[in-house]
Amino acid sequence: MNEFPANSPDVFDASDPLTAKSGFNVHLSFYHANGKNTGSAIRFSVEPATADRDGAVFFSLAKQKSVGNAASAGADRFASFDWANKITVKLNFIEVVETLMVFSGQEASLTHAGKDGFFHNSPSATTSVSLKRAEDPGRPGFLLGVGRTPKADPNARQYMTFAFRPAEALGLRFALQSQLGVIAFGIPHGRQAVPEGGRFTPIPLQSPTAAGAFAPPPSSSIQSFHHVAAAPEADDFGNAF
Repeated sequence: MNEFPANSPDVFDASDPLTAKSGFNVHLSFYHANGKNTGSAIRFSVEPATADRDGAVFFSLAKQKSVGNAASAGADRFASFDWANKITVKLNFIEVVETLMVFSGQEASLTHAGKDGFFHNSPSATTSVSLKRAEDPGRPGFLLGVGRTPKADPNARQYMTFAFRPAEALGLRFALQSQLGVIAFGIPHGRQAVPEGGRFTPIPLQSPTAAGAFAPPPSSSIQSFHHVAAAPEADDFGNAF
């Protein structure tokens, strides 16, 4: 998945607020660096639904910034990516499902509301997203393209691509599928979120007695069947007979 060792400074992004709070990266990332410095990287994160907010999947694309120097012992030994100028896209539940349909082969490319690709219009920019199976049989996989045009300066348009290898596409497909319930309905009952870091922590299970379930009586009150004296029969008024 990574084209360079995991201790690269680009794997841990201290500028990301969620990373800074949690002390670890809560992203699924893929890095494609090359010697021509034309590679790119992509990372995904999931935002669970809440009572007042729909869930979503965010992904960010960044272009390769440096090739890296294998002879160096410092941080410049590794390839780096320009996360400061990344493009970030938010996908809602239906858009995630439509993306999965392409990865699973049910659709040849992204389509939404009868149009090719996704188009997001915000007050600051217009973003387009395309995803299709690679046409070159010698390089199978899926090609993602994202363009963003600022409304203040249409000439400052950004466009980035990322080519998913078959294994990356399959792994991402399964990872996203597993999060559909969280995107749709939020954190499952019986779990609570830790504010710092967004990790899910199961609530400890209660003991049967504390939970109100049936608990056997103390062992001292249990007698063998053969030693239990027969209780005298009584009428409705409590008189023995």
